[in-house]
Amino acid sequence: MRNVVISSLVLGVSLAAAGAAGAQVTSAPGVPLPGAGDSTKITSENREATAAYNQRMGSADLKSSNSDRVRKKGPVAATAADIQAGAALRAVDGPQIGSVDSLNADQVIVNTGESKIAVPLLGFGKDDKGLVLNMTAAKFRDAVARAHAARASADSN
Repeated sequence: MRNVVISSLVLGVSLAAAGAAGAQVTSAPGVPLPGAGDSTKITSENREATAAYNQRMGSADLKSSNSDRVRKKGPVAATAADIQAGAALRAVDGPQIGSVDSLNADQVIVNTGESKIAVPLLGFGKDDKGLVLNMTAAKFRDAVARAHAARASADSN
């Protein structure tokens, strides 16, 4: 009796599993079962879609125009070798603000025509026109004025 109950139980589980597997294969009305499609038709449609895509991409102008290629390059960082005594120095906005008087390990002495001021080497760049200080002429004049005021204040104390 015990063997009959166990074998009935195993048979019931097997049938339930088969029913679940069968339920997974069925699909909604109007939807074909996986693998039931016309492979020749599907392959043909895929080839047509690929050909249409390739034609569109082949006729597209993917090259940039000349106006994109001719861009004005901005300044790049200058090295100590780029900075020579007597070289003209411009502000990033264009006007000449002085010339290089001398250079030491990490500073450049800039001659403004009225005074000389030390500027960190990190502040210098270069472009096709020469040396550029990475600040506007107005900011440079303000920095020079502040440096002179601080020096005058230190000298008076």
